[in-house]
Amino acid sequence: MEENIYTLTCLEGTKSFVLRELLEKFPDSVIVKESEKEILFSSNQEDIEIFRNLYSPTHIKSDSGTVLNLSRREWRKGYIPAGINPSLAYIMCMIAELREQDILYDPFCGSSVIPITALKYFNIKRVICSDVSSKAIFTSKLNFQSAGIEESRYKLFRSSIEDVKLAKRNVDKIVSNLPFGIRTGTHEENINLYSALEKIAQKLLRKQGMLVLLTQEKKLLRDVFKKDDWDLKSVATVNEGGLLPEIFVVKRK
Repeated sequence: MEENIYTLTCLEGTKSFVLRELLEKFPDSVIVKESEKEILFSSNQEDIEIFRNLYSPTHIKSDSGTVLNLSRREWRKGYIPAGINPSLAYIMCMIAELREQDILYDPFCGSSVIPITALKYFNIKRVICSDVSSKAIFTSKLNFQSAGIEESRYKLFRSSIEDVKLAKRNVDKIVSNLPFGIRTGTHEENINLYSALEKIAQKLLRKQGMLVLLTQEKKLLRDVFKKDDWDLKSVATVNEGGLLPEIFVVKRK
């Protein structure tokens, strides 16, 4: 059977995760060439449409020139400024090692791309989503409904993270695109918000839980999650719209 050649496009800094997803879902793929932004591979799959279940790359192109936008989500009807790329949201969920019994909290949920990704593609138990913006809550509701998510699987409410009233220590993963203080907000505001995030994590996160956080405020995050209490490491630097935020994994010591 003749092999077909395809090219995957990925966000800079995410190639290893794209490779992992490709080889897990299509183990017969043969990598021909790779760079930071592209992966060329051969496959006996003749129809490019079969690759629509790859969620970490942004695009795929066949050798005949057909291109699919893999980062487009049919359920994403609502958008907000500085929202996360859905491909990156999927990669953060990969890093979080989500399990079906997990409860995930996103305290800066925006239009809820991360929580919906966790429910729809990783089939976790439940998500909790909050945001200070009324527009974020409105667009989140729109997206949850469009994605066909049952209301019993998510809790969505408007609140600043400094005023969140959640009490139970039953959250397994906190996964969030944190405010950068560049396109929206300020560094001074972030000092309070990041400190509140650390307190919420202390209060809600199960002992074996973890945080997976995307931020441009790298020093601030390291300062807030102090070494005495937390083990923090950067696992990827990504290029998102010309900015170079990092994905951090944070666990209790």
